[in-house]
Amino acid sequence: MGKKDLESLMTTENLRGLSSVFTDLSLVRDQGGKPVFSTEAGSLAEVLSRIENRTSYGEMAAGRYLTDEFAKEPFGWDFDVVRLLVIALLRAGKLEATSKGQVIESALALDARNTFPNNNLFRQASFRPKVGLDFKDVVDASEYFKEVFGREISELEQGVVANAIREEIHRYDEELHEVHTTLVQHRLPGAELLRSALDQMRSIRAGKEDHSILTFNAAYKELKEAIKRGAELAQVLTETRLHDISRARKALEVVWPFLKEEPDLTDDDREDAERLTDLLAKESFFRELAAIDQHARALDQEHKRRHEEAAQARAAAYEGAAKKLRGTPGWEQLGEDQQERVSEPLVSRATTDGTASMVIPLLRSDLAACSGRLSTAIEAMLRIVDGNRIVRVAASGYFTGGIETEEQLDQALSGLKEQCLELIGAGKKVLVQ
Repeated sequence: MGKKDLESLMTTENLRGLSSVFTDLSLVRDQGGKPVFSTEAGSLAEVLSRIENRTSYGEMAAGRYLTDEFAKEPFGWDFDVVRLLVIALLRAGKLEATSKGQVIESALALDARNTFPNNNLFRQASFRPKVGLDFKDVVDASEYFKEVFGREISELEQGVVANAIREEIHRYDEELHEVHTTLVQHRLPGAELLRSALDQMRSIRAGKEDHSILTFNAAYKELKEAIKRGAELAQVLTETRLHDISRARKALEVVWPFLKEEPDLTDDDREDAERLTDLLAKESFFRELAAIDQHARALDQEHKRRHEEAAQARAAAYEGAAKKLRGTPGWEQLGEDQQERVSEPLVSRATTDGTASMVIPLLRSDLAACSGRLSTAIEAMLRIVDGNRIVRVAASGYFTGGIETEEQLDQALSGLKEQCLELIGAGKKVLVQ
């Protein structure tokens, strides 16, 4: 099954022009010499039944719900199979779809061809059985209206009921839009529920009376939940709370990746990260803001402690290095400007000032480089004092491969001594490093 099978379903006017997969899956049967979709039994009937059952309880049958449900046992159908079956039911006139607030009644419509081949748009679309409106639907809508909005409709007349639903939906539309935008901008969970509800609300407001009532009946539970959640979110997500959430996300995305690699990290630190990850991923995160803040602060404080330790260790090491440089013979022969220039790489790091913006690995890298910078400063000082007489000898070159015996040690020391004596004899001043 591939892209061409879906395309043939949405472009071929005559069912005889469908690809062979529809015959292979027994989706099409012959009736009076003409091919028709077999919706009374088999896989199409299974999908239609699941949609009818879900919408009968006022819950939306979205593409995501259907693909997730039929991926389970005993079906085990993949995404493309479920999509093909749903669009076949739309083509058969058994369903109508809502996508981005637009009603799609035909699989051959341009909106269908632009929407359903897109995986994300199919997941976001919702489907309901295509049925006519009767008086029971009007009565049901009146009851559901009271359940969702907490008040009664004055009379059970189709136009009155449809208008009441549209007017009440309009009251919540703007707030729900604002909350949805906030969730998206701050990458918070739960935006999909609100987006789906907004699509249904747009469809209800724009549709005909019968469509508005039937759509409301098929989605009233989701609308009720979305309106309730939108009101809670609007009250809770103040600027201060959004700032706290951003700080918590930073703790998880910036601070934690560093901390988790630390060898001495405690189980408490790991638990804070795990709980924070879990809470920020929940659609009910807005009911756990105190716990989110608590775990984020714990990670921030642990990171701050390690940062302060690294900054203090760096400052102490360079302060000691600068002191050692000043105590090296020859220092007193330098002028004040020369002393300042030679010691600057050490003195500038012998403080915690300006370290707040430095990451811990850089502070630790500076600490590891302290001895090397001290050696470089001493060499610079001696070159000022002794000029070209200074020759650097790398002692490590004589100990390559390590020392395992006393004989190897003697040979290495003898070689180092021999080179130094040769240089001294040539009038050089040897700097062993």
